[in-house]
Amino acid sequence: MPVDERELKSMLGGEDCKIMAGGTDLLVRIRSGRLSPSRIVSLARMKGMDGILDLGEEVSIGSRVTMSELLKCELIAASCPILPMVVREIGSPQIRNRATLAGNLVNASPAGDSIMALYLSNATVVISGVNGERREKVSSFIKGPGRTTLSRDEYVGAILLEKTPGYFPQFYKVGQRSAMAIAVASVGSLISGQEIRMAFGSVAPTVAVPEKACEYFEKAGEKFDDGEFARLAMLAISPIDDVRASAWYRSTVVRNLVQRTLNVWRKKG
Repeated sequence: MPVDERELKSMLGGEDCKIMAGGTDLLVRIRSGRLSPSRIVSLARMKGMDGILDLGEEVSIGSRVTMSELLKCELIAASCPILPMVVREIGSPQIRNRATLAGNLVNASPAGDSIMALYLSNATVVISGVNGERREKVSSFIKGPGRTTLSRDEYVGAILLEKTPGYFPQFYKVGQRSAMAIAVASVGSLISGQEIRMAFGSVAPTVAVPEKACEYFEKAGEKFDDGEFARLAMLAISPIDDVRASAWYRSTVVRNLVQRTLNVWRKKG
């Protein structure tokens, strides 16, 4: 249990260890036998990783900040409204009291709800290690299910979110039950004037961004057609059949949620 970054860095080199923030993902994977690290390095006593800071055009969220703390933060509510909208749908209050945004990010699940909010907020990951600090966009940081660009001697120190107070946020999630469910499919968006940011969860190896559809939205003007937007949006997904849903069902859900997003935006306008 290191107390500062010097101690933390000294514990990372060489051995097969895992860093634990809240433990809501890591401990489950260890108990199920999917992971067996030689040791766990807890951030519970780390100083300087538990802050939410206003950096002007961005907000910095430390690696120890929990989901519950994000929901209570007025700065987050005012400047990054999509994040609390998504975080409210994660687990139960008990889970949110332990789970961290950084932990959810490093877990890199394509169904990770908070990861979608990071994509929409054009987030940057601040990565530290024995060789210094580097920064990387979240869209390139995640390489696939459970895979990131972190090396063995690196860790996430903070996450920087672009402020988006002028955007209209929406988030829709469909699961197998009404509460505490892993998403079968989800759609998040930020819309402002002629710009739209959209992302899909649980329908590709990582969070999927329908770039062609977003470009069409911004260029079509009065010729904008919902059907064409939906067609282009569906090109970004590659759903699979699994125990929670079929690929056909996931595709149908995404298409319906895309249309719902457009309808709600129009009513708001």
